[in-house]
Amino acid sequence: MRKRRTLTFNQFGFLFTTAVLIVYLSAFTSVNFNKALVGPEAWKGYRSWTKVTKTPNTGDPTGFLSKKHGGVKAYRDVFVNDIGIDAYQNQKFPLPEGTVIVKEAYKNKSAYDAQKNPELTVMVKLATGSNPDTGDWQWFMGGDGRKSGTGMDTKWGKFCGSCHAYGQAADYTFMSTLGK
Repeated sequence: MRKRRTLTFNQFGFLFTTAVLIVYLSAFTSVNFNKALVGPEAWKGYRSWTKVTKTPNTGDPTGFLSKKHGGVKAYRDVFVNDIGIDAYQNQKFPLPEGTVIVKEAYKNKSAYDAQKNPELTVMVKLATGSNPDTGDWQWFMGGDGRKSGTGMDTKWGKFCGSCHAYGQAADYTFMSTLGK
């Protein structure tokens, strides 16, 4: 007859705590892992996408750009990928998961005319529920994607989200200011 093995209270407690921790971390990590998959590959070749600015966007159409996106003297063009272009142009909100919006900002007209050294800012629409406080967007500053933020508890999420919150009705975009 086989001897029955029992767990001590400490062994059971350790196993239970470990199981709870694994379940909690796997749920938390899966969201962050999905976010981590987004990067420069998501906007590679963006210039072949639909350019939604009819003419470069200049000045401060929102009233609070100041030094952001190149400031009031900048010239800006905006591109949207195939996943989001129909919804974007027809203002169907929220925009679908996988939508990528790229903004090129040139410091002035001569830089725009030369098409040299644009500052890129990128918005990537994540899965519903990924970042409810920022409309499920992840923001990137710079074409390399190193400066990135999602929720309002991150440096870049807060930096981008604090202004984009004013565009919440248009899924955190400023569509009404484009092409003017």
